[in-house]
Amino acid sequence: MKTAYLDTNIIIDIEQGNISVENLIKNIDTDIKQFFYSAAHLQEACEIKGTSIEIKERLEKRFKTITQITNNNYLFHELKTKIVHRQIEKPLIVYQTITEVKSGQSVMKSMVNSVDEEQRAVFREQLNLDIMKLNNYTPEEVVEQINERKDAFGGYSLIGLIDNAITLFPNNEDFGLHNKFSGVFEMLDLVGYWKDKYNEKSNYARLWDSNHAYFSSFCDYFVSDDKRTRNKTNVAFHIFDLKTKAVSSKGQS
Repeated sequence: MKTAYLDTNIIIDIEQGNISVENLIKNIDTDIKQFFYSAAHLQEACEIKGTSIEIKERLEKRFKTITQITNNNYLFHELKTKIVHRQIEKPLIVYQTITEVKSGQSVMKSMVNSVDEEQRAVFREQLNLDIMKLNNYTPEEVVEQINERKDAFGGYSLIGLIDNAITLFPNNEDFGLHNKFSGVFEMLDLVGYWKDKYNEKSNYARLWDSNHAYFSSFCDYFVSDDKRTRNKTNVAFHIFDLKTKAVSSKGQS
């Protein structure tokens, strides 16, 4: 029995009737029997806009869609042990838990925007990587290319830089693999690898992309129609020696 985890863009397509779960299974792997969701799906649902009535209706629709797809199969990340558990939980309950911490999202947004786009552009220019070539390399080659520029990172390799950065945070023992995923996504975007199109929300959106990638590693497939996310995810899977496959809704890598 195979399992799959869907990016939010796939859930929205199912919700809007653009694709069915049956077609996904047919396109990807007919052995897929279970789909899972995580808190990251509900964190993104917090960004739904509209009047209070519209937001309520759209959230209820999203909860219903997630339940229909996953049968409430939920991947729960326990912060204390950093262990992910599989359990049955309704999306509404997860959403209510998330929104109990009112300041949580504003804090995360300020953190991911601590390095502005102008600074990122200057760094990419100094790094002098051929981005066209980089974007066509295998995950292993991408890591090799970045590691060859380790002088620009204070002598650290890609993963070494992330590990070192973690030591700078108080209570760094609380940093688990999910945070390392976020670090990989940030570093890949910083050097220009399948760089996200910049806007005021792109850095924050990338945080949830990395969260989805992390949670998907507990399944056989990560399904996303965002090629930038899939490529960053495959590099992270390579770095951490994970066997999950990142594919599109059509089954393409």
